[in-house]
Amino acid sequence: MQPAPTKKSETHQPETPLVDALKTYDRLDRRRFHVPAHAGHCLYEDATVWGQPFRYDLTELDGLDVLSEPDGAISEAQQRMASLFGVAHSFMLINGASVGLMAAMLCVAQPGAKVLIPRNAHRAVLSGLIVCGAQPVWFLPSHLPDWDLWGPVTVAQVAAQLQQHPDATVLFLTSPTYEGLGSDIPAIAGLCKAHGVALVVDEAHGSLWPLSDQLPASACHSGADVVIHSLHKSGGSLTQSALAHLPQGSCVDPTLFQQALNTLQSTSPSYLLMSSLDAACGFLGSTAGQVRIEWLLAQVQAVRRTLQTSLSHLRLYQPSGAAAQFWDPCKFYLSHPLETGEDWGARVEEAHQLAYESAKPGGVLYLANLGLTEADFEAFKTIILAEDEALRGAECPTSPLRGESVDSAEICLPQMALSPREAFFRKGHKVPIASALNRIAKETVVHCPPGIPVLMPGERIQKAHLPLLPEAGVWVVAEP
Repeated sequence: MQPAPTKKSETHQPETPLVDALKTYDRLDRRRFHVPAHAGHCLYEDATVWGQPFRYDLTELDGLDVLSEPDGAISEAQQRMASLFGVAHSFMLINGASVGLMAAMLCVAQPGAKVLIPRNAHRAVLSGLIVCGAQPVWFLPSHLPDWDLWGPVTVAQVAAQLQQHPDATVLFLTSPTYEGLGSDIPAIAGLCKAHGVALVVDEAHGSLWPLSDQLPASACHSGADVVIHSLHKSGGSLTQSALAHLPQGSCVDPTLFQQALNTLQSTSPSYLLMSSLDAACGFLGSTAGQVRIEWLLAQVQAVRRTLQTSLSHLRLYQPSGAAAQFWDPCKFYLSHPLETGEDWGARVEEAHQLAYESAKPGGVLYLANLGLTEADFEAFKTIILAEDEALRGAECPTSPLRGESVDSAEICLPQMALSPREAFFRKGHKVPIASALNRIAKETVVHCPPGIPVLMPGERIQKAHLPLLPEAGVWVVAEP
């Protein structure tokens, strides 16, 4: 029986679950120590566009230029961005930093070419491998087991890989890491140039680095060939907007890079996303923007000084020695001696409306960003100190809580039986977890954030993977 038609006199509220979820989150009025960096506030002086988004949600009309063939307003905006970041060419990305990494792969890696990639690379690098057909050579960056963190890629590690794989054509690096740990890019870039190897740096979480002398030197000015910035993460643009840069002396032809972007990006680019990039860069390059960056760093340093001298039980990550010059202090990573990061972070957020960026067994990551207020930083400091005081008298271990299987799965070196592209296009089927051991994965299993694959196409499934696979099973390559 067909349902009775709705009478015209009856009224029904539209069902908008995502809109409702956004409104619910906004009403919680949480202190947003997470991306995007605007923290729910418009940083730009002229907020007209952002107050009336539908009026300015336009397309490629006369006078508005074309993203795939820019020669007007978009071209001028990108030239200004290149000047701001001190590079030869900048490109707007409206599919996030991910599309910039994929475009870089298309430009620097031929099908079958060897690509050196550390284990903590973002899933977008893997997507680039699938698209272009290059052959990954995975290696492990340093790891900090006491903090449950990936460390930097060392110069010695890069030198060893270049010696072991003299036919490699490109090195992809994530610097800084999700938690702010950077690598010595100037020294690594020198090694790459000496071996004729292109260097692509995923600097997604370091987009403020080129704009302040108080932050580490950016890959934009350190010899890299391609640098990717996820500007929404720390620069204040709208989510999904990012930038790709070809620094001075890059081996990548800008016309080729534009062609790669045209292959991958939407042919209906969002002018709201692009204009937010334009506005964010205009703000960051202005006197007001520079003052805001200096204010942010002063707040960060003040909170860090207090926590470093006052915490007795909670641990706050902060490197010392040479590692400090490549580290971003705006990333507050804290570990609790008696609770996993997931449990502790969720409890504090629920009790105090203190929103975090991410949590893992070893700790919780809070991101200091441009959109926060002085009251937000004061509240953060007060809440963290109160959590530490609550542990007075407790017997606390010195190492973070973390699951043994999770830790080993994160740092195990991939055993590649097929290239990611070969596995992606092979026939396959889903198997239960109990039958997955030693099979060849056909799908990517990844947890976002931070977007580092746990399992990737072409990788042989090891015992350490099993606890992290979907309960419904995993897609594997069909056996002959």
